[in-house]
Formats: sequence, C-alpha cells, structure tokens
Amino acid sequence: MRVAFGKLRVGFGARTWGAAAVVGVVVAFSLSSTLVKRAHSPGVLIAFWRLAVVSVVWNVYVMCTGRRVTMRHVRQAFIPGVFFGLNLAIFFAGATHNSVANAALIGSLSPFLIVPIGAWLFSEHFDLRALMFALVSFAGVVIVLFSAPAHGDASTRGNVFGLTAMLLWACYVSSTRHFRRDMDVATFMATVSPIAAVAVLPLAIANGGVFGMSSTGWTYMLILTLLIGVAGHGLMVFAQKTIAIGTIGISSVVQPALAVVWSFLLLSEAVRGRQVIGITVAIVGLVAFLVFNERGERARRAAELSAPPSLGERPGVAGRAAGVRPVA
Repeated sequence: MRVAFGKLRVGFGARTWGAAAVVGVVVAFSLSSTLVKRAHSPGVLIAFWRLAVVSVVWNVYVMCTGRRVTMRHVRQAFIPGVFFGLNLAIFFAGATHNSVANAALIGSLSPFLIVPIGAWLFSEHFDLRALMFALVSFAGVVIVLFSAPAHGDASTRGNVFGLTAMLLWACYVSSTRHFRRDMDVATFMATVSPIAAVAVLPLAIANGGVFGMSSTGWTYMLILTLLIGVAGHGLMVFAQKTIAIGTIGISSVVQPALAVVWSFLLLSEAVRGRQVIGITVAIVGLVAFLVFNERGERARRAAELSAPPSLGERPGVAGRAAGVRPVA
C-alpha cells in the first residue's frame, strides 16, 4: 500500500504494518490494569466474564473458517487453560488491590522465569551472563515497591497476588510450549479460553454476585474483552508474520512505563520520583536481559544452520527444528 503526499510517496510494506501491530499490542496490554481498576468490580468476576465472552468470539471465528475444536485439542490445551484462567483471575484481583505501577512492573518480570525454564525443559538458549542484568532489574523493582506512597493503592496483598499471577503466567507459557504442538493460534485460543473460564468459575461463584456487576463493570469487561482478548491477541498473531518474536518480547517491556502513564491520566494515581527511577532501572535491566539472550539464540541458530549435517541427517532438518518458535 502506498500513500502519496505531493511528490512524496510513503510505502507501507508488510513489516511496517507488522511494526504498527506491535505498537498496538503494547498499548492494548499496557491498559489492562488501569481498565480493571476503572471497572470498580471484583477482579475475579471481570476475569470470568472476559474469558467467557472471548471464548464465544474465538469459537465463532474458528467455525466461520471451517474448523472446529476437537477432544484432542481439549486434551492438549487443558493444563495451559487452567494456568491461563487462574493467572487472569489472580492478576485482575491483584490489580484491584494494588497500584498500577506495582501490578504492571511485577507482571513484567515473567521473562526472568520463562527464559531459564525454556533452557531447562526445552534446551533453549540461556546466557548466564544475562543474570547480571536480571539483578539490575530486580533492584529497580525493589525501589518501586518500597517507594510507594504511604496512602496510595499499593498493598502487600496486591503485591502477593501480582507475584502469584506472574508465576502462573510463566507456568502457562511453559505448558503451552509443551502441549500446544501443531495447533494454530485461533484454534488454540478457541480451546484454551473456555477451559480457562471453567477454571475460574468456582472462584467467581465463591466471590458471589456472578451476574450482579454494575453497568460500569459490564462496560469495562467488554472493553477488556475486545481490546485485549480479541484485538490484542489478534494483532500479536498478525505481527508475528513479519516481526521476530524476540523483537516483540523486547518491545513489550515498555508496558509498565505506559501503564504508569495511563494510571496517572485515567486514575490520578500518584507516582513518586524514586518510583520513576526504579521503573527506569527495571526496564533497562529487562531490555538488556532479553537482548543478551536473543543475540545468543540467534548466534546458536546460525551456527546450527551453517554446521554440516551429521551422518544420516538430511540437510536443514536440524536448523529448521531449532528455529521453530511457539506462538502464545
């Protein structure tokens, strides 16, 4: 696609649209905590209804494309689905008992678990030298957590919920890597979302008032569903066609900073100067950690592709297998 401005012609190629999609993903996901707090409803109920509605959307889409969810898909997605549902419910519950800065920053720490888990279980690259940057990032997080305003929204309960949700997200990503296998993204989402909704249903019933959310709660639940559950995941799938997964992952580390901006603009949350410094340190450390590992992974794949095939192995097989990266 090309747009002409006088004599200047600006071309919009596939990578340009892919980069725009990445920006959309980052903006959408950075709004999550703020929108949950704006709903003024229990986070567990928001999570359950978001999962229920997005389940319908993804399944209608899959059926419209001539596919269907089978029991084989359900068996593959069962464990990731449980982790996904519990993660969303606990993250939303934590966001309603915490400041957006704390919730977003704690959630962004998941790569520090996912990368070593990938190295341990799936023989993915992990550079031990990157641990130095992990320590830098954790130092930034400590600054943020202990510099929160005394009368702000941050709480120990919210921080514990945030850490639990981060652990569950790491379990979800790791189990998806193991169980998803050949499932395409749409079929996987159409399968995993209903399982997640069922996993959260007991928590929603225990909370009470499953159908009793306010009009504000229903409105923001639908916004979260369409903005993140449908558009956010859809844009991520679109971006992955032309943009490297590592690049997308590195881009997403700016989400905590954006989340703080949204919380200030939409919730009037106070942020101290020391917290801004802590967020900056944490993001810089996380970016360096991901860049270090991504460069090492690229070097490893390049070495495997250039190495001569071993006896009995067809040329290119090892390289292609090593280069396959899952899409969450």
